[in-house]
Amino acid sequence: MQEKNITVAIHNNPDAQDDIFGVKEYFAQGLLNGFKQSGAKAFTTKQCLEENIPFNLAIGFDTAELDKWQKILNCNTSNIMWSTDSIFSQNYKIAKTFAAFERFILFESTQADMQATGTYLPTLKHGYIPVATDTEVWKNQDCAKENDIVFFATVKDYNEIIENLKKTMPELVFNLMMEILALALKNPALGFWQIYQAIKETCNLQIDADQYMLLFQNISDIVTNQHKIRLIQSLSDFDVKVYGNEEWKKHISGKVKYMGCCNIKDTVEILNKSKIALHSHPFTLTSGLHERVLNAAAVQTFCLCSDAPSFKLEFGDSLGYFSQKDFDDAPKQAQYYLNNEEERIQKAYKAYEIVKAKHTWVKRAESILKIVK
Repeated sequence: MQEKNITVAIHNNPDAQDDIFGVKEYFAQGLLNGFKQSGAKAFTTKQCLEENIPFNLAIGFDTAELDKWQKILNCNTSNIMWSTDSIFSQNYKIAKTFAAFERFILFESTQADMQATGTYLPTLKHGYIPVATDTEVWKNQDCAKENDIVFFATVKDYNEIIENLKKTMPELVFNLMMEILALALKNPALGFWQIYQAIKETCNLQIDADQYMLLFQNISDIVTNQHKIRLIQSLSDFDVKVYGNEEWKKHISGKVKYMGCCNIKDTVEILNKSKIALHSHPFTLTSGLHERVLNAAAVQTFCLCSDAPSFKLEFGDSLGYFSQKDFDDAPKQAQYYLNNEEERIQKAYKAYEIVKAKHTWVKRAESILKIVK
């Protein structure tokens, strides 16, 4: 099938309740434009249905326009669910519902889930394709770098999560969670499936999909939030501006400032005015990429990132790295790159070139068209 003969329908739920920052809406718009620039005819699903435009492929992020999937599949048209997070973190039951359909496909944003998905959803067609960035939105601006360090993230109190689990979970399950948690914190490069494989041999543990998700979601919640908080607390002597939910007020100290929430338009401007953007890689996306790094690179702002193997593989020395095991070197790395402006700028531009060459929505659209043609 030639690209010119492919018509793609892009699912989108503007103002969806689960998309409070509008990230998925921007993803959908970026992918729509990416397909158009790649030579395919592309429209929103709404436009296709309202104007009776026939399409060969429907694709959307997470459960966008879920109410239309069954009808699309019944018409023998392929429908792709592109998960922006681990399928075991969200939307597993939706994927399970459609797993038997020949033309239903899951795009996973992390390679760490591939074996688990194959184990628990053996009939599901799935593959790894990371998210991307829209270089029409995330653009470099000619402005002064008035912020030293910025971090964009929501956060939860991980100690409260642990206390709640202790109160509500059977003792045996809680103790197992704490054992898995300890392994995850000691081995930040490992995904949950790898940790589960290691622990099940010693504990003679065999769990079903629901039990796997229960452990995965709770452990991931604790690890990811602990990492965010420990990173920011390690940089208490630096001028760090944190953007996110008000929970941050409980966890910042020293020179760190909580700046409130911001939308994507504001984020583009703030990133452009910043010397360093921080990234603590979520446990749910082990072996995947994250738009936080891709967006910073797209505007040519240097990113100081946790030492996730997936980023080292993709970006090499164009990023700065700190240990996500203990965060002890984060202050040293931050100070070094604040002091060495020329090197920081060179690395940021190198990361930009990598993103432009490999990680735009146009590139993702081209890859998808190669798969489906």
